[in-house]
Amino acid sequence: MRIYPARIARIWQATPTIKAFELEVDDPGYKHLPGQWVEVSVVIDGDIKTSGYSITTSPTQAGLVGLAIKTSSTHPVTRWLHAAREGDIVNITRGQGPFVFLPDMGEDIVLIGGGVGVTPLLSIFRYVRDASPETHATLYYSVSEPDEILFREELEQAARRHNNLSLEITVTQPCESWKGQTGRINKHKLAALNAAPDALFYLCGPPGMVDDMEKFLRDLGVPPSRIIFEKWW
Repeated sequence: MRIYPARIARIWQATPTIKAFELEVDDPGYKHLPGQWVEVSVVIDGDIKTSGYSITTSPTQAGLVGLAIKTSSTHPVTRWLHAAREGDIVNITRGQGPFVFLPDMGEDIVLIGGGVGVTPLLSIFRYVRDASPETHATLYYSVSEPDEILFREELEQAARRHNNLSLEITVTQPCESWKGQTGRINKHKLAALNAAPDALFYLCGPPGMVDDMEKFLRDLGVPPSRIIFEKWW
């Protein structure tokens, strides 16, 4: 598999526990599809260590790979990245995996994410915003606390400005200032979306959440062929 050098062009604290990264790849042959993940390799104590992370950016941003990575005290590549500086070089693969959306797959999609599992869904949501106005996309995002909502202002602005985009956020541990939905996503909340009969559902998050969402959707009559999922441990 071909490896591409990438420069960390920007790092910022996106939430209290998640750092966001923008990697620049100079090679014009670099490609990824909306929803894919990438392997990142770094040298730690003389050894090459590799880990996979979902891409958050749309492929319409040529040469740019966005990542949003939750802190970890034990994961070596994540620890390295959280200590990295702008200008550092890492090696990455092209986008990988079948968790992908392209416009010819359907006109209606529902993206359901839990916590940092929202990352590949952000890539799809941004792609629809930037390049697929004929697609109707709803992002349903479950997060523990309001300050852990990734790119909240951008997502809310996109939903306000684009008639084909909808955003639903529910908080499982709300503070007093939170005025939106609360509690986990359940079958009743999914039914209330009134999704199109032929909608595609993309699920990403902890395995237990993905299993629950799949069961709820099947209970609502969604055929398995219209449920696409990715689990992160």
